[in-house]
Amino acid sequence: MAPVTQIMYFKTSSSYLQDPSRLITELATTSSTDKIEGLSKTYIGFETEDPSNAFWVFEWISKSAHDAYHQTDAFKATQTAARQVFASRPTHTFAGFSNASQIFSAPVTEFVTFTLKRGVSMSALQPLVKQLQAKLQGTPKFYGSSWAPVMDKPDVFHGVLGWESVQAHWDAVSSGPLKEIIDEVKKIADLWLVHAILTPYKV
Repeated sequence: MAPVTQIMYFKTSSSYLQDPSRLITELATTSSTDKIEGLSKTYIGFETEDPSNAFWVFEWISKSAHDAYHQTDAFKATQTAARQVFASRPTHTFAGFSNASQIFSAPVTEFVTFTLKRGVSMSALQPLVKQLQAKLQGTPKFYGSSWAPVMDKPDVFHGVLGWESVQAHWDAVSSGPLKEIIDEVKKIADLWLVHAILTPYKV
């Protein structure tokens, strides 16, 4: 059973924006006082480009552990409480990132997806992702990256990258080898990218 990261992304309610810690605590209390089986780490935060969007990131020991939790009464109880939080239906993305904790703990986390254009094979994208990962090493104010295919979406590759700041990311990719690789990626895939400031949350 391989570890899996679940990324929830959603538009927040006004009450959550005003007092996120209160609603998170309510959710945690509703779910159970016991530790959630199979959940190793949790991070919560807001998108920097549009702070009305939020991320909840869960690191599970396996996809089956996540699925098992969703069958419990504790999870069903949280669904009612969660309606206070969501102003849109959350998207759930699952990917097998490795060693992502240092990335989610960075001052800023970049979330990026590459969605293959029609007729393009994943074998065309994967070498570019490897090049990108290699060239990122040693970049100033960079905390590491992890990349993985999105489960149940064979045409989507997801990356998470840690940075000292949003500006540090843009400084790194505005010119030079990184920009050249990204320009090649854009020829074969559509790019979606936002940043978020995450904080660890003890469930």
